[in-house]
Amino acid sequence: MPSHSPFGSFHVHEDHAFEGFTIETRCGAVVLIARCDCGDALDVADAVFKGCPDCNGSGEATASCDRCGTTGVVVDHSALTWRQT
Repeated sequence: MPSHSPFGSFHVHEDHAFEGFTIETRCGAVVLIARCDCGDALDVADAVFKGCPDCNGSGEATASCDRCGTTGVVVDHSALTWRQT
């Protein structure tokens, strides 16, 4: 059944909790995987990133940004298009 998440529409197992996302490389492409708490991959989306709003996308190794981990980018959830795995 589809979720009604602010992170976009992806499928969830009925009566299961949503576990979270993983970022993986598959066939040379970076993708996000929505995961169920039972461990299954629910849906997949091509990763889309934008500059981190907390550190202005500086990404400097000396910076200490909890949001992006000093990468300078975060996932652009509004740009994701989820598809079933």
